[in-house]
Amino acid sequence: MISNFFKSNLVSHNFSISINKVVYPGSKLNRNGICSKECFNGHFGSKISIKKCTHGFTHYLKEIKGVKIAIIEVVSDNIKMSKKHRNRKVSKIHAENWFNYVSRFSKEIEKSTLKKASDDFDKFHEVTKWCDQMHHYSSKILNKYGNTFKEAEKEAPNDVKSLYKCAVMLKDSLETTGIYFNPNAAKYGRKRTTDIYRMVDKIVRVVEHSEASSFNKKIKITGRVDKEYDIYESFKIIPLSLLQNAIKYSSSNEIKVRFEEFEGGLIMSVISTGNCISDEQLSKLFDRGYRTPWAKKLHHDGKGLGLFVSKIVADAHKLELSAKSRSLGYDYNDMPQAENVFFFKIVEK
Repeated sequence: MISNFFKSNLVSHNFSISINKVVYPGSKLNRNGICSKECFNGHFGSKISIKKCTHGFTHYLKEIKGVKIAIIEVVSDNIKMSKKHRNRKVSKIHAENWFNYVSRFSKEIEKSTLKKASDDFDKFHEVTKWCDQMHHYSSKILNKYGNTFKEAEKEAPNDVKSLYKCAVMLKDSLETTGIYFNPNAAKYGRKRTTDIYRMVDKIVRVVEHSEASSFNKKIKITGRVDKEYDIYESFKIIPLSLLQNAIKYSSSNEIKVRFEEFEGGLIMSVISTGNCISDEQLSKLFDRGYRTPWAKKLHHDGKGLGLFVSKIVADAHKLELSAKSRSLGYDYNDMPQAENVFFFKIVEK
């Protein structure tokens, strides 16, 4: 969103700036004609950093909401510079004030946008109601073909199975979107004592039929769960999102779901092979709208919604949700590959 502010000239800046390596001239200070993009290529973090290039110019670097922003080509104290260049002064305090302004502006715009979108989503109340009815009746139709879900799924005609699984995915999509706009919805209803293994097994069967088959992926469950755990209705969004993420971005045909129960808790991991995820990227995976560069390249239609909402649900349950990436070397396209593990950990109080 921040990048669009500058493309549309919504944020004023007297000095030249760089937004994710795209340069925008200042309203008063134009490019100096000396520096290249390498001159302001440095560390972008949550705190402002100063980069002085070989030409003697100072550049201020900072990352705001995942966007790398630089105030570029300003000079503070190089007396060897021509008078024209020595006058290009922006102090660190001035730079910090401007970065803070951009951050506040972004937050207010985002807040306003989400409020408007949330108000618009409220109009889907009737849609949600009918979606629940579709889910209810498609489930009743499916259950006629067996005494258990597994038996019914095995014996039911393909069109009945497809109808049921489309209804499930539609219901889950609407619930995910609802929590995105209203995080408090993650705690709606009372907690129920639930067999998580059985719940995940059911989700696996749905996504294998509705999504995994189109990507030629198989999902294998290992481990066992002897206890039941108290969870909200929203909990199912976490394993569903982790599985959908693995289906989209894994380079292997097999995805593993591993349960590890220990005294006082449970860990469920979704394991797949895919592009190596750096430590910096891992730290942002559950941020709103964040997608790794590789994910953007592979699937342009993603919105970074699933993992963000999963984190909201995890926080509502006070459980740990995280990811790790272990390097496996390079594939035949010379791309870094890794074993990527997304997991949640429940610890009973």
